Amino acid sequence: MKELRMILHKEMIHIMRDKITLFLVLAIPIMLVLLFGFTISTEIRNAKIAIFDQAKDSQSQTLIDKISSSGYFQVVAYPETESEIDQDFKDLDIKLAIIIPPNFEGSLENEKMATLQIIDDVSDLNVASILNNYILAICHDFINEYNGQGLEDGSIDIVTNMLYNPEANSVYMFVPGIITLIMIIVTALMSSITLAREKETGTMRMLLITPVKKVYVIVGKVIPYMGLSLISTIMIIVISVFVFKMPINGSIALLLLLCIIFMFTAASFGMMISAISKTQIDAMMVTMMGLFLPTVLLSGFLFPLDNMPMIFQILADIFPAKWFIIAIKDVMIKGSGFFDIWKYLGILILMAIVLIALSLGNVDKRK
Repeated sequence: MKELRMILHKEMIHIMRDKITLFLVLAIPIMLVLLFGFTISTEIRNAKIAIFDQAKDSQSQTLIDKISSSGYFQVVAYPETESEIDQDFKDLDIKLAIIIPPNFEGSLENEKMATLQIIDDVSDLNVASILNNYILAICHDFINEYNGQGLEDGSIDIVTNMLYNPEANSVYMFVPGIITLIMIIVTALMSSITLAREKETGTMRMLLITPVKKVYVIVGKVIPYMGLSLISTIMIIVISVFVFKMPINGSIALLLLLCIIFMFTAASFGMMISAISKTQIDAMMVTMMGLFLPTVLLSGFLFPLDNMPMIFQILADIFPAKWFIIAIKDVMIKGSGFFDIWKYLGILILMAIVLIALSLGNVDKRK
């Protein structure tokens, strides 16, 4: 028993000295509960929409008020032409547009039937399906209230147009997310583990005392994994195009530029993680919990960000995956050009510069 107590005492000392591992072991359960509890939800609130009201009568206004007050939608634009709707999908990132035809009230009174046209952004099939169900429920309530006024029964016919993904193919949603995850795994995870291994074995110290600049040492370790990540990404895109018939509506050169910039950003995260990690295990755990898991839950890849608490929406802004997925969907599915996604490119580049500067600042030649 004495020997067992000695071993237990030794392990407790080892655990207490390894602050990073101790923090991760205690923090992981809390992080998982909070992330899964607040992010995994099929409910959407305050989705951005546009309403083109061609009738401008009392019943159309009643319907608009009902939609606005439901809590599910936030009306951010009232276009005057259908061409403005197309621009709102790109500029305002609306998820859905509603077109109310002329003489909406008269159609209900005289023909007992009015038609609504719904235009969905089906680049995210799950979100489009949920929002359509909300609209159907609101229109059902509207008709029930209208018929309850002692008038003859009327009804609303809803015509749906699917924008960007007319065949409602789910691969449009998953391919950008898979590309993002592959880049995170290959570039960020492998870079952080490789650099942490060099530090753990002591070879990093030998490299840093050579005449070679430390920025070359770090970048030279990262670039091979970026190359592997780019090859994997190209393979995924080729398979998606030729096997699953996913279109590339934008520039291929812009798509590759976007992927390369995101790889630099992911690699800079890996460099930063390796700088604060003492061992390979620390680097792997920090990358998986601090980067991979938020990429899955806080990027909009699987779960819409709009229905998350504000603190998680703000937290999502500091992870590059959110901006990359928005940009790659815009290029591949919507056919956006450079001037449509320059903001996202700028955010990714700024993140990379800041993280590389912080990483290099943590590299000490004396160690």
